[in-house]
Amino acid sequence: MYRKLKQKGIHHVCLRVPNLHETAAFYQNAFDAELVAEWGTEGKDDHAFILDLGVGDYLEIFGSDEPFSLGKWQHVAIWTDDMDASYKRALENGATVATSPAISHIPTRSGQVVHMKFGFLNAPGGEVIELIQDVDENAHM
Repeated sequence: MYRKLKQKGIHHVCLRVPNLHETAAFYQNAFDAELVAEWGTEGKDDHAFILDLGVGDYLEIFGSDEPFSLGKWQHVAIWTDDMDASYKRALENGATVATSPAISHIPTRSGQVVHMKFGFLNAPGGEVIELIQDVDENAHM
């Protein structure tokens, strides 16, 4: 069910893909996204799904044969608590490897160090997904 789940932040990111149903199924099966709304006419450019990837982190997906080239995002990052399982599950659901998971300890300009495990996937709709898992400062591959 569609409803407001947080007070602030990004409402949704939007994808236009050649196969709406395949892309929606990928996010539902690989990342447990929940369908919260659907509208438009089957097979038309107004047909869309809104999926919830977390608590109000919405992904809007439109099916379209028309290329969309302006203002592309580089990738969308999705949190995970188990990189290896999430990465494997995404591959089993049609993603391909862009980069294998790796650990990085990134020093920021403020002096804080961000500790993460990350990996990039090419999703079936053509978009790039980064998976991110927080790790502790002693983590290594």
